[in-house]
Amino acid sequence: MDEQKILENFGINFKHYRNKAKLSQDDIADITNFSKSYISNVECGKHSLSLVNALKFAKIVNKTIEEMVQDL
Repeated sequence: MDEQKILENFGINFKHYRNKAKLSQDDIADITNFSKSYISNVECGKHSLSLVNALKFAKIVNKTIEEMVQDL
């Protein structure tokens, strides 16, 4: 899997699981202290994440990083 596909899958999965948890981007911004634009860029696969940030996002939706990069 190439880097862009990993970023796209992570973003799609995060948005999916965030919506399932009934969390808004504002909620995530409050939890993480990340800006809404950063969160939006992650969800669109436009921003490469550090491992630490990827773990933060995954933990919020109770998923592993492996689950976050798999195809839905």
